Amino acid sequence: MGSTTESDVRFGTRLTRVIVSVVVLTGVTVVFGYGGWIVLTLTANIGGYDPKTADGELLRERLLEWPDRNREVMRSNGRTSLPLRP
Repeated sequence: MGSTTESDVRFGTRLTRVIVSVVVLTGVTVVFGYGGWIVLTLTANIGGYDPKTADGELLRERLLEWPDRNREVMRSNGRTSLPLRP
């Protein structure tokens, strides 16, 4: 039997895979989490386009607060109301 199963993979290799996965997912989370705010801030400063929400609040300001609002829901184990939109 020449095939390698998951149990045959060395510990160092598995640890490296886990570390790389955590680093990559953290980077992706930061880029997508704050990416919208960065893009809207740049377009507002360079091009003058600064969209607003239906209630008149600046969309980039609401996007900046979005991760903190989601963290509050996570810390309460979902017991607070979930902000469905930014």
